[in-house]
Amino acid sequence: MSQSRSMPADADAVFDVLSDLDNMATWLPDPIEVELFGPRLIRLWLPGLHADVDVERQVTIDWDRLRISWGSETTTSCNGIVQVLRLTAGRSAVHVRLTGPPGASRSAVDTWVHAALDALESVVAAECHTKRAMH
Repeated sequence: MSQSRSMPADADAVFDVLSDLDNMATWLPDPIEVELFGPRLIRLWLPGLHADVDVERQVTIDWDRLRISWGSETTTSCNGIVQVLRLTAGRSAVHVRLTGPPGASRSAVDTWVHAALDALESVVAAECHTKRAMH
């Protein structure tokens, strides 16, 4: 599954929010819970599917390509890539490719990604507004 969304900020500002692994909960939708579990290791917990899903995934942050990936070629669920694309000054786009957890329908995963992108857009807009107000 993949989705893209335009963002009201420069690519670097959006990537700063995405790459802040300590604060992922500010833009991830319910019921997904995530915590930093070690150096570049996250733990995802998704309650309420056929069975609760509790997984650990290695996270790779590529600052040059503005890309974050989690999981690997050997993980068949709960893996993906999010990449920020440079558009114009003050605008960027976020592209997400995601394989959801076992038992999650495609529509549920689409809904989660859509909600995450909505929340990310709000967080980015608020942070950019705050930074402009401070200058």
